[in-house]
Amino acid sequence: MSKKCSILIAVLLIFSLLAFGCSQNDTSGNESGEKLSPKHGGTLRIAIDTTTALDPTFLTTSGDNQAASMWNDYLVFCGEDGRPDPERSLAESWEYDEAEKAWTFKLRKGVLFHDGKEMTSRDVKFTFDRLRDPDVGAKTVDLFSNIAEITTPDEYTVVFKLKETNPEFLLDLADRAILDADNPDLKTKANGVGPFMVESYNPEDRIVLKRNPNYWRKDADGNPLPYLDGLELIVIPDKTAALEALRSGQVDFMYEPPSESLELFEKEPDITLYTKPSATHYLIRMRADVAPFNDVRVRQALKLATDRQEMLEAAFDGFGVVGLDTPVSPAYGDYYLDAPEPKRDVEKAKQLLAEAGYADGLKLTIYSPEIRPNSAIAVIWKEQMKDIGVDVDIQLVPSDIYYVNWLDYELGVTDWGSRTHPGVFLQQAYVSGARWNETHWSDSELDDLAAKIATEMDHDKRVEMYHRVQEIFMERGPIIVPAFKHSAWAASKDVKGVKPHIVETAVDFRSVYLERE
Repeated sequence: MSKKCSILIAVLLIFSLLAFGCSQNDTSGNESGEKLSPKHGGTLRIAIDTTTALDPTFLTTSGDNQAASMWNDYLVFCGEDGRPDPERSLAESWEYDEAEKAWTFKLRKGVLFHDGKEMTSRDVKFTFDRLRDPDVGAKTVDLFSNIAEITTPDEYTVVFKLKETNPEFLLDLADRAILDADNPDLKTKANGVGPFMVESYNPEDRIVLKRNPNYWRKDADGNPLPYLDGLELIVIPDKTAALEALRSGQVDFMYEPPSESLELFEKEPDITLYTKPSATHYLIRMRADVAPFNDVRVRQALKLATDRQEMLEAAFDGFGVVGLDTPVSPAYGDYYLDAPEPKRDVEKAKQLLAEAGYADGLKLTIYSPEIRPNSAIAVIWKEQMKDIGVDVDIQLVPSDIYYVNWLDYELGVTDWGSRTHPGVFLQQAYVSGARWNETHWSDSELDDLAAKIATEMDHDKRVEMYHRVQEIFMERGPIIVPAFKHSAWAASKDVKGVKPHIVETAVDFRSVYLERE
């Protein structure tokens, strides 16, 4: 061997040893070089739904919300139980002045955006001014129309002056990502204050994130969060395919495993299933402003002919609870009216149809996204309606097409994810003129109660009004809610620290870690 070659080999050997030494003490995502805990390290691969937007103001799909929760943080953090969590909020404190109808928030100091800029009250004001600006066109304009003004007395204080009192205002603020007021292009530049930083964004394939080394939160032992070095969010909208990817080790975590496959987890020692009651529901909704659905007798007849228990078993494999034809779920505690389950009554349904002038039956067309469980609900309901002489034609359309036209369909199967409180459903979908009022329903008593619920500070009085709202839905509402589906998540056994959340897309990965053998 030549002398020159020997020297080259020696140099390469030295570099290899140096590289090996560095890898043993890797502080990936930890630019300060501080020693991290045994929980730190590793990259978690997560199957997510379709993504369409990077701008947190315009999140549309479940995938958008899943991804946004990982690189953003919130003025008020909504905890797993659906209540504000001060420990995880960007506001270190808040107080309400009832006389002034004003909420004052004190911000944490030293919270940095991913580019190193400190978050101040200016960024918070910019965020919520944008969310309520009709010219921007966010879906939250109606939700925040009660804000009269937002002021910033100093860099770490934000004051929201309301037009009317709002008992759920903290939850309305929850999970709204705080934006960088100096970001020149929110559509393409992801600069949040959250636990992970966007490294690459390909909405049709995957989103790669790395650990934010300057994240403000620490665990109970004083160790910096998050634990993971990074996340790889792989777009797999088909839940069966996502489950197979989990079982084969291609991903480590998935949202909403198919309900028909939940029994598999009892036989899968390497996979852990997490569940939680939720307000997620798939409703059959009728346009109350067009015939025949403008006749309450027809709406009642269709409800009476619906076998909700059969739908729960067939469409959700029993993974949930029977609905009472209202958007208020048992997950909302005492807001829920614990009334008897609706009983199927074919003869009464036929009688109501005859009284409405349809003794010879009806022909209806129902539109549904082509995915389960929406499509399964449509098929089951079609068979059930035959018993009262109603002939239902099913039109299955891709989900993205359905939600372009959904507000116009006279009859459809729409899915609604959980909200932090049931008043959001009322304001977004059921009061007269609501932005997403897909039923085109207008009921003066409901409008009046929804307005009072939105401002009543007495909890017991809100409970009483919510109960009356549910009675109205059952008496004359234009929706059939066969069931509320439990939320579910699945992960490989070495994924630890997962906490099921009342909002399915809002799992907190800040404290999730990998326990490798």
